[in-house]
Amino acid sequence: MTVRDSSITSARRYIDFLLMRKSPVELPEIPGQCIINYVPAVSDSMKALYPHRTVTLGITNPMQLDVFSPDHGKSFAMSHGLHGSPMAAVQLEELIALGCENFLVIGPAGHPTSKSKPELELGDLLLPTSAWIFEGTSPHYGQHKQSSPSVDAVTRLRDSLQELELHFSQGAVATTDALYRETEPFLRKLLERQVLAVEMELSALFTVAHFHRKTLAGLLFISDLVSIDGRWNIAPSPRVYRNVVRQLTDTVLTYIKKQ
Repeated sequence: MTVRDSSITSARRYIDFLLMRKSPVELPEIPGQCIINYVPAVSDSMKALYPHRTVTLGITNPMQLDVFSPDHGKSFAMSHGLHGSPMAAVQLEELIALGCENFLVIGPAGHPTSKSKPELELGDLLLPTSAWIFEGTSPHYGQHKQSSPSVDAVTRLRDSLQELELHFSQGAVATTDALYRETEPFLRKLLERQVLAVEMELSALFTVAHFHRKTLAGLLFISDLVSIDGRWNIAPSPRVYRNVVRQLTDTVLTYIKKQ
């Protein structure tokens, strides 16, 4: 008997089920460009700028999708990111099934360090160029060690940051399933691999986007510093955070215009 390497369960079948229930959902036209956003203040900024329509889909864990329609320029969608690689992958699968094709992920990340003066500071921007896999979702899609963002999306994001004259770093990140298991041996392993940030979704999102031949890049800001000597510096100051929100909002708007 031949075993087919395709899933019986699929996001497309689930979306079709939701749309055919007793109270049908009327979808707006879904844009190709979608921002997966882990910074709620950026969403608030967008809603203050542009008219939008909100659609909620799902049963036990509904996904909210905001579709923005600028007076000038292309429409785009924004969805609040779900935490952890399994749910982030589910969300991306469903966004792809809805018709989104090009993705930008924005969110926070920790910076592992062994230095009294870390390489990155709270609030710094980081453009990930690869992601080490310490999560359990990517292997189901055939990736086991590292995954990478889309080259075209990274180029567009880099161009956007440079056009805005924003300072940013580039390099590898690591994705873990266990936020509260960043032990000294784990941090040393990350530092040996020159990892600049650790977070909980990107390697899986890179993997799923590649599997479905969609484009996806990420932009992170440093939300905490984690040192092998036991220090954990949590959260930028309110002033720094407000500046981060402005930078992320400006970058998203510039990135969208380059689509």
